[in-house]
Amino acid sequence: MPETKANSQNRRRLGTSDLPAIIADEIRGQIVKGKLATGSKLPTEREMSENHGVSRVVVREAIARLRHEGLVTSQQGRGVFVASPEESRFLTIAQSALSRPEDYQRLYDVRKVLESGTAALAALHHDEDDLEELRRHLATMIGPDVNHETYVEADIAFHRAIASASKNPFLVLFISFVDMKLKESISVALKSLNFEETIEVSAEEHDEIFRCLAAHDPEGARQAMQFHLDNSSRRLGL
Repeated sequence: MPETKANSQNRRRLGTSDLPAIIADEIRGQIVKGKLATGSKLPTEREMSENHGVSRVVVREAIARLRHEGLVTSQQGRGVFVASPEESRFLTIAQSALSRPEDYQRLYDVRKVLESGTAALAALHHDEDDLEELRRHLATMIGPDVNHETYVEADIAFHRAIASASKNPFLVLFISFVDMKLKESISVALKSLNFEETIEVSAEEHDEIFRCLAAHDPEGARQAMQFHLDNSSRRLGL
């Protein structure tokens, strides 16, 4: 988990008292972007201490915060492992609460509210690392080997990356939670559509969101995200 230039700058600005929060943010970002896969083992305290240039006490506090959020779990004698973002203890939605089509429609409405505002924040706060992450997911969406599964994964990863670019860890967790709850229904609905036509239109919408973010245009990013999610919900029947 190499340190980015932005993280290094944040660390100098905030000071040593905030180091556990900064380290937790860095690890959280790796998890929600999929760079640390669900079930994978985190480096040891000693390794993370050396990688991040902080004490083991700081690393221990950062891991404790992530464990409290439900993003990581500790296994006696084995180490710390990545849990799934949708298992975060911040939110819980019982399976019975998503038993009808209208339940998913309402959850998609939550997605629209959360992600349009998040896109505006991302336009203000993103760094070059965030833009590179978004470019990578856009390339996957239109790549020659894309299929239903890889498209949905790249789509969700793109939206997670925008949440990460907002620099607000609560939005990262909430959006990851909602998107993962919707993942299966999106995948099923996509298979009923003309795949090539759908991803062509959707890719254009994602590209417009990216252009607004890169231009530091918060209102444009908000509108582009709202436009995309409104169209997406109509295409998917949600």
